[in-house]
Amino acid sequence: MTPLSKEAGLRTGANRRSTMSGFITKTAAGIAAAATLIGGLAIGASSAQAAATTSYDRTLGNAQFEAARTQNGLAKEMNYGSILHAWMWSFNTMKEHMAEIADAGYTSIQTSPISVIKGPMQGKKFTENWYYVYQPAGTSIGNSVVGSEDDLKAMTAEAHKYGIRIIVDAVINHFTSDWNAIEPSWQNASLFHTKSEGGCGNNGTGINYGNRWQVTHCHLLGLWDLNTENQEVGNRMQGFLKQAVADGVDGFRYDAAKHIELPDEFGTHSPYFDTILDNGAQYQYGEVLQGDAGLNVAAYPALFEKYSSNGGGNTASNYGGALRSALNSKNLNAGNLNSLQGQGVQDDQLVTWVESHDTYANGDRQSTGMTDWQIRMGWGVIGTRKGGAPLFFNRPVGSGGTNAQFAEQSQLGDAGDNEWKSPEVKWVNKFRNAMEGNAEYLRNCQAENCLMIERYKSDGSNANDGVVVVSMDGDKNLAGLDTTLDDGTYTDQVNGGTITVANKKITAGSVKSGKVSVFVNIDTAPTPDPGPTPAPDPTPDSTTTVYYPSTKFGADSTYLHWRFADGGTWTTAPGVKMTAACSGYVSYAIENPDGRPIEFVFTNGSGQWDNKNGVSGQNYTATGASVVVTDNSGNYGTTAPCTV
Repeated sequence: MTPLSKEAGLRTGANRRSTMSGFITKTAAGIAAAATLIGGLAIGASSAQAAATTSYDRTLGNAQFEAARTQNGLAKEMNYGSILHAWMWSFNTMKEHMAEIADAGYTSIQTSPISVIKGPMQGKKFTENWYYVYQPAGTSIGNSVVGSEDDLKAMTAEAHKYGIRIIVDAVINHFTSDWNAIEPSWQNASLFHTKSEGGCGNNGTGINYGNRWQVTHCHLLGLWDLNTENQEVGNRMQGFLKQAVADGVDGFRYDAAKHIELPDEFGTHSPYFDTILDNGAQYQYGEVLQGDAGLNVAAYPALFEKYSSNGGGNTASNYGGALRSALNSKNLNAGNLNSLQGQGVQDDQLVTWVESHDTYANGDRQSTGMTDWQIRMGWGVIGTRKGGAPLFFNRPVGSGGTNAQFAEQSQLGDAGDNEWKSPEVKWVNKFRNAMEGNAEYLRNCQAENCLMIERYKSDGSNANDGVVVVSMDGDKNLAGLDTTLDDGTYTDQVNGGTITVANKKITAGSVKSGKVSVFVNIDTAPTPDPGPTPAPDPTPDSTTTVYYPSTKFGADSTYLHWRFADGGTWTTAPGVKMTAACSGYVSYAIENPDGRPIEFVFTNGSGQWDNKNGVSGQNYTATGASVVVTDNSGNYGTTAPCTV
């Protein structure tokens, strides 16, 4: 595929292939409360019109945007660049974190649905409450989770300043089950399928997923199913999408896309997709979960790409399942993981993930129990592949793994945990951006619990090549392995260390167990920022500097929560952020001219704490100019491991 950004932005009608992704069951909300409708424009267009405002003109066709994108080293093609799924973040939260998102190497941000909704009914908690945004009450823009339409405009404008593009999750198949909560302009029975025409049992909700008529005409979970054969419905939905693009949106992810019929799937032509997709967006893809009998997986991306200037496609749900299985067994067999399993869909038409909001948040909890470490290992695989646009799902703070599915340490509208900007994830993103257009080669390294993903040009320069090594179990000596990389030395941007290549062999270098190593030398991959280096202190004894292993919580995600032990106020949780001091350590200097003792604990800022003896409520205490903590015994060293 040649995205239109490479062809002066001209629209194409070429047929391309796609994957179908099914709608993962979301708990249906009850019908009991009044709708909460926040700001926005009610869309009720009477006729469809081609889009006048286009995302391409404002981004890749705009010199200022291109300068910002290039400066931040972000990928050019949306169907290739990494996507941050800022799940349940408000527009204002996204705006506040835009500089960090750019620094972490994300080409695009995917928002939660922006339509007016009923509720949420349980305030801002996640449990049994998050799914209301996937049950629209109409086509006005803005709701109590993401914010108002004006907030959306401000956020997209901020994103474009950094060269970042915005994808909105659009729910275009159904509305809330509460008829009284639906916007009055939509309360017309002809705009919805009846509960009998799908031929489903259980009052129209009993869907046989091997029957495409039922999949596309029944009332999913009792939600009001839009009459997508009705031109007026298509006109109204196109108006909603065009307004979003006018507000600065660059692309769409279509929820439950496989529940909408293809244009000529049945005897009567359906105008819906051909109407709504002509909206000015640059990139459009559908949630078309694979596996249903009779599902034409390849037909959907052909539609999405036909009306998109920077590609489009479907979700790679099969590959996500295969990758999670590999991570759980620590078996990264290169042969098993090589194919993205698109079922006839081109690799550059897929959106890949380790987990999605459905695999995490739904009742079957397909990925909820995976640890942060497993997610980082998986990102080392999909984030470096040539094919697919990898999507990183941001979990709520303190949630998942061995913790509760929703720990309720953050609320709807807040940013989630810090894994989206961990050093491994950040440098995989930067590696991906720098390798745009390069070939790839997968091979195992000494054992199947270690996988190398090589990206290369074979042009004689090691400035254009690189390799990411995911070693799940055991240190690995890479010397003697074949490689596609050009001769030279490559530096691991995450952990330090190098590998050396000569005559298509790695001649020296190794990786540590349980690490993602990103070996790359390109100009667009700057040396990791270790944080500010304080000026030399003429009176060293006036400070107490605490040192802590960076391997515990990460060089960019370790916090010191402290107070003076002889009577002082605790820092506001999670505390002060520690910065990289030298190989293997982070540190923080406390102004302490009187040499007072300190009391402290460590945390990753996302709900994990390191207390003395591993017991909650037991805190470390120490005195002196240097405090070097290497374990949780309560003992500490007094000789600084490095100078900060």
